Amino acid sequence: MANDSNNEILRPGAFSLSWSGGLEYGSREMTFDGVDKFYFAKGDTVNDDTQTGVGVFVLSLQNRDIEELKGVAQTLCEKDIQSGGPETHDPAATFTVVCMDDGKVAGSLGSLRLIPEKFRRKVFDVPFRLSEQARTDGRKLIKLDFTVVNVKKKSGHYFVSVKFINSGDRLIKFKTPDKWMGTTVGGRLGVGAVNKIASNGKGEEVNGSWAFGLDGQDLLNRNAFPDGAVVLKPGDSEVLEFKTSPDYKAEKGDYEFSGIAFMRIEYEGYGWGLSSQVDFKPVKARITIDHDYPSTPEEREQWEATHKKDMSSQPVKPGETFVEHGLYRAVRTSGGYRGLLLKPFRAGDVATTEPVTMPMDSELVDVNIDGPVQWVWEASAPTPIRQWSSDITDGTQQFCEPGVTCPRSGRWVARVRTSPLLQPLQYEYQLAGILTLRRGDAMPPVQGQGDAEWEWVGAARG
Repeated sequence: MANDSNNEILRPGAFSLSWSGGLEYGSREMTFDGVDKFYFAKGDTVNDDTQTGVGVFVLSLQNRDIEELKGVAQTLCEKDIQSGGPETHDPAATFTVVCMDDGKVAGSLGSLRLIPEKFRRKVFDVPFRLSEQARTDGRKLIKLDFTVVNVKKKSGHYFVSVKFINSGDRLIKFKTPDKWMGTTVGGRLGVGAVNKIASNGKGEEVNGSWAFGLDGQDLLNRNAFPDGAVVLKPGDSEVLEFKTSPDYKAEKGDYEFSGIAFMRIEYEGYGWGLSSQVDFKPVKARITIDHDYPSTPEEREQWEATHKKDMSSQPVKPGETFVEHGLYRAVRTSGGYRGLLLKPFRAGDVATTEPVTMPMDSELVDVNIDGPVQWVWEASAPTPIRQWSSDITDGTQQFCEPGVTCPRSGRWVARVRTSPLLQPLQYEYQLAGILTLRRGDAMPPVQGQGDAEWEWVGAARG
């Protein structure tokens, strides 16, 4: 058993209860030094609604608490303390205890999962109660938090600042997040809105709103950390500023931001069971954002590219309901052949179970897909600038006339109306002349008789 200086003295009555987090998550450990100190190490708060950050807390005990903890140690020293079960393959959950055996001091260890039901409350009730007390009232030996400082937009880019805070008594060190791998093991850092603050000051839960992934992103003040490491002395804090992009569509307003961190840390001195791999939530912060995202055609292109990738694994199959408004591409359920033309659907629409015929998205001309299809989100559908308006939000147009300025970057195909007036619309597509244009280019003329226009068929091929 370790005390505050970790002198490895075995004291009768000392014990530790320890839960490993495996490779991805932080550990948790409760330690009684056998005298008058109780230590609580918590390296995993990502799924805890009441705690932020990670750390080690020490509580100076009163006489009653000392006696109750010695009673826990006596229970752990019982001969049949390992008669329960079954053991599992989850990350290790173990105990160590210092017992008296025939007048001699002896250390013992075992599995917490093998403690039989008759002993469980005697073992766990008091340590769990004191763990909460240590966290709220105890001295912070090690304590690391982070919080969002601000979210700014400048020259079409987003800048997100977060502050890491050391409020404990020990030095803490970690690699700058621009070097993290974006995984739970390799390091993840993200922040985002969890509540939108209404005019009455109350928060309304939001999902899929403002969110930013920060691991692996450009760290603007990296020169402040020449060795690629953040070093926080006791009481220190450091602000890290990242250049990044939002993950989702979002509206302007006042928000409460939270986040997530999976990271590896180093700390000074003995850790009382705190693992180097930790995961935690930040201290929530109120952030005001004065614009929507995307709010420009350039931002919309950026968002659509990301969202298209995210939605590629979520096709809407025949008979299923669309959950999101957008332009969708037909893909044959067998063979994976992709249609050229895009079709708008609204949330709540149901995908047809009938065969679909349309030109194939291929270099071959006059080849159709013909059969059952599933639909894959491709881009934003034409969006009115306001309800009931006939004007379309810039960058969401699907059709335009020859000779005007190109409203949307990507591929365009010319079509000419072939049906008489007052008859159902029919078009002839000039498939040999698909063009890739940038927003702002001049739309070329269309060859042919009758009403002619250009139809947008997706982003440029990478």
